[in-house]
Amino acid sequence: LTSTSGGFVLQNAIHWIKSVTIEDREGEMRSYGHFKPVSSKRFLNDCYEYIFHFTKSGRVEIDRLALGVPYQDKTNIARWSHTRGSDLRCRGNTWFIPYETIQSRAKERPHPATFPVQLAEWCIKLHGVSRIGTMLDPFLGIGNSAVAAQRCGVKKFIGFEIDETYLAEAKRRLGIARSQ
Repeated sequence: LTSTSGGFVLQNAIHWIKSVTIEDREGEMRSYGHFKPVSSKRFLNDCYEYIFHFTKSGRVEIDRLALGVPYQDKTNIARWSHTRGSDLRCRGNTWFIPYETIQSRAKERPHPATFPVQLAEWCIKLHGVSRIGTMLDPFLGIGNSAVAAQRCGVKKFIGFEIDETYLAEAKRRLGIARSQ
């Protein structure tokens, strides 16, 4: 997949899992996360979204272990030479990051297309924080990407937002992040 106008190449497709139901070891069904229900007799609820990681060449190195998870089977540490003795493996392209529970969408998440700050943090870490000179979000919304950049120590952040209400909320959220 290539953008003909911008010259970007799809390097990774990530599945952001917002809600999942799994059977635990005791055989009980457990649900985690939140989703927006679809009121339809034909369609399933949307419990995930795609995240597309575009780069100029499609060959940009990423920090696969910045989001690493421990091996469940510890014998893999010795079996795989690429681990270099570390108990971390690549998380893969399926990320379970639920929304925080809120009581009022209008007050706490007043934008139709929000995502958790943690999602943006993971994208930043995957890219490699030390390699980020400037981070740009052309659709700032309520500023979760700016908050993530602040938390990750990104030195320069630029965000564009045409809606003054959302921009004010982004500034408020960034102010809170800077004071923490």
